Amino acid sequence: MDILVVGAGVVGAGVVKQLVGSSSISVSRVAVIDRSPDRAWHLAEKHGPPVTVGSLEDPADVVILATASGSQARLARRLLDDGRVVLASSDSVSDVRRMLGMNGAVRQLNSLVVAGAGMAPGLSDVLAVRAAEELDQVTEVHVAKFGTGGPDCARQHHRALSSLALEWRGGWKQRPGGSGRELCWFPSPVDAADCYRAALPDPMLLVRQFSRADRITARMAATRRDRFSSWLPMLRPPHPEGKLGAVRVEVRGQRDGAWAGRI
Repeated sequence: MDILVVGAGVVGAGVVKQLVGSSSISVSRVAVIDRSPDRAWHLAEKHGPPVTVGSLEDPADVVILATASGSQARLARRLLDDGRVVLASSDSVSDVRRMLGMNGAVRQLNSLVVAGAGMAPGLSDVLAVRAAEELDQVTEVHVAKFGTGGPDCARQHHRALSSLALEWRGGWKQRPGGSGRELCWFPSPVDAADCYRAALPDPMLLVRQFSRADRITARMAATRRDRFSSWLPMLRPPHPEGKLGAVRVEVRGQRDGAWAGRI
């Protein structure tokens, strides 16, 4: 299998490391491209074959987009080809909305575009489906996430906190970003963190799986300083790596005629 990884930052480098070290995926070549050619060359030299520096024209079977959120819908449309699979890690609402709108083009080309192939959305959706298997009926799904990937991810989260949040409450509702404070408990060592509404695409994807749910929400962890400064440019450069990250998924509904929940 030939794989093209677009983006050699923190997320892209992590993807390449997993592909090279995986024994469950037969990889013949991993081509890497980045807006910084030096960064792509450094990543290829670090791992050696089968990792090489590629280009957008590479005839890959699978394309993994690990670029900054907001750019991936355009790249996904450009890279669509007959039978090709495109995995997008973006957590931008506009990216996900545009990729969901590519259904006609994707079907025509017999291709596949997977939107939200990251931690949240992505892992959070898998956990929600797994938790729902233990219930007879799902009425609510609530997602919360803590931490970021690289600097581009941190900038996207900064923007999301000052933008309108989407929630499903039997229909789409908009709420101010930074509102709806909720103390969420994550796995250790993160533990408790205050989480707030933000422009997150998780409900847009989860509602497709849980169309009968009454409520679907998403929140992200933030400090008081994050909230108050979200309307301003970032006051200091983001950390080169996101360090700790965690996701929490709570699914509520009924089991054997009684109300129940799974976390």
